[in-house]
Amino acid sequence: MKTLNQRIDVDKFIKNRQGEIEYLVNTALNRAGDIVKQKVADGEVKATIQDVLPLLLYEVLITNTVAVLRLVTEMLEEEGKINNSGIDH
Repeated sequence: MKTLNQRIDVDKFIKNRQGEIEYLVNTALNRAGDIVKQKVADGEVKATIQDVLPLLLYEVLITNTVAVLRLVTEMLEEEGKINNSGIDH
């Protein structure tokens, strides 16, 4: 369990995972675009900015939130392994 005086080097984590983060962002955008495209094709929403934009933002937010939570979990687990191995920061 983390104490308040322990720090996680978020910048280092992001730098080390930059490619994965970019991939996750692109995946979120593509997934959202595919869902919106299908809903427009099925007639569930009209192909207007007023109908599409809220759905697009929602889908990006959902996918991105899951990806961020996964990355945070990995970051905390990685930090726990470092601290448990006796390496101090």
